Amino acid sequence: MATGARSSKDEAQQRGAEAQQGGADAQQARNVDADIQQLREDIARLKEHLMEVGNRSMSRARRAAWEQADQLRDSAEELQDDVIEAVREKPLTALALAAGAGFLLAMMMRR
Repeated sequence: MATGARSSKDEAQQRGAEAQQGGADAQQARNVDADIQQLREDIARLKEHLMEVGNRSMSRARRAAWEQADQLRDSAEELQDDVIEAVREKPLTALALAAGAGFLLAMMMRR
């Protein structure tokens, strides 16, 4: 009978160890679930941060493009004013330059 008592004691210990293992597995599963939830929250925060950074960068780029367009427009207007002034000051020279440029373009278009 000693072996029967011993085997039921061993079985009880084994069930106790399995229960502890099952509890540890359940705790580990809860930890994994918590980690996954934390990762989702971190990814959501990262996404929001990247969107904010992207919007700020786009705003800066848009502002810089408008400034460059304004500078280009100002430069073109200055060049136009300079050409108009040069034509008014020296109309014959301007006419000769225009005729020469036209002649060169005609020669290039022929070929």
